[in-house]
Amino acid sequence: MRRRGFLLAVTLLGWAVLGPGGTGAQPLGGKSEFTVDELVTHALGQNQDLQAMRAEVDATLGRLQQAGLRPNPMLELNGQRSPYSTDNNLMVGVTVPLDLNGRLEGRIGVADREAELKRKQLSDKERKMRAEVRMKAGEVLAAQRNLSFTDELLQANRRAREIVGERAQKGAVPPLEENLLLVEVNRLDASRRILQSRVEISTLQLKTLAGMAPEARLSLRGSLPDALAPGWKEALKPSIEERPDVASARTETELARAKIEKEKAEGRWDASVSVGYQRTRSGFMNVMGLSETGAMRSIEDTFDMLGVGLTIMLPFRNQNQGNIAAAVAEARSADRRLEFTRLTARQEIAAAIAQYTAAKQSLEIYEKGVREIARRNLDVVWKTYELGRTALLDAIAEQRRYIDIEMGYTEAMKQVYEAAVEIERAHAVTGR
Repeated sequence: MRRRGFLLAVTLLGWAVLGPGGTGAQPLGGKSEFTVDELVTHALGQNQDLQAMRAEVDATLGRLQQAGLRPNPMLELNGQRSPYSTDNNLMVGVTVPLDLNGRLEGRIGVADREAELKRKQLSDKERKMRAEVRMKAGEVLAAQRNLSFTDELLQANRRAREIVGERAQKGAVPPLEENLLLVEVNRLDASRRILQSRVEISTLQLKTLAGMAPEARLSLRGSLPDALAPGWKEALKPSIEERPDVASARTETELARAKIEKEKAEGRWDASVSVGYQRTRSGFMNVMGLSETGAMRSIEDTFDMLGVGLTIMLPFRNQNQGNIAAAVAEARSADRRLEFTRLTARQEIAAAIAQYTAAKQSLEIYEKGVREIARRNLDVVWKTYELGRTALLDAIAEQRRYIDIEMGYTEAMKQVYEAAVEIERAHAVTGR
């Protein structure tokens, strides 16, 4: 019985450290250590996709500036000379488009709404990025917890196998027990390698979201319960109208109406004013006349003329009817899209709250009615094995059930965490 007492003491050594709040995530090492909140802030500043969208916002501001500029005046130069006479003509004119009937206001209105829409889309992208980083960080923390838990069990089983191996060589226990523990050690080792790969893959994906190179070093501090954004329940306060995607859809309706006004303005009459100066020299070749003094001279003279003109575009045939009809249809589409976005927002909020309620209840069951009982059951089975009343296979089977429960507990914590992140995403809490 004492041989089994040694085995029990060594095997339970790994479980002793797994209290109700056990196995916080272990850092991956390296200099770049972040909490989840710090990593979210880093990602919002360094993610290349967000940086590209900010550049697009700057582009819309440039187009807004351009929309407010009046059309440039046009300078016209024209010269003529006859090869058969001394006649020549020089004309200089300037034409200024007047840009009448709301054309300027229409362009500015559309450009302003486009800039506002791009800003709202950027805000919506930041909302989704914030949630995506938190979700991926939750995967990393959950994988780290499972890896840490499996590591501790693996080390405990390896020590137990060494002790049983020494006793099997002395004939104190059957060699089969050493082989059974060897199988369990190898199984745990295989599971550990898979869990290690999950940590590495999730961390690589998290680096991409955070705008970090694959070779960069990244370590997450904390555990799943600690990783929840402080005050995330405040997400329940804002209305859906404050969500960036709803605000973006609302701006699309405003943009569509601005396009209608712009197209209507383009279909109205317009005018341009022109001012010109003309200098003409005219005469007769090989024909001479008398001057006032009676001297012979060529018959020719120079004429200067100043003119003013008005050109009016008359929209008789083309009143921009097609573009106006298209803009009206786009406005109807934007209105329907806005209603759909609002409906989707309400559904997401309701689903997020339902998900969190169920996940929280599941976690409480694990904490109060599963883990503690499973741990006590495992203690009883190993003590029964120590007394020689059960086989080693029964103790190993109970250990595997306990591992499944701990993995399930990790998943339950992850579900609560993800549900809280989903509530934050659905209600578009900002300023974290």
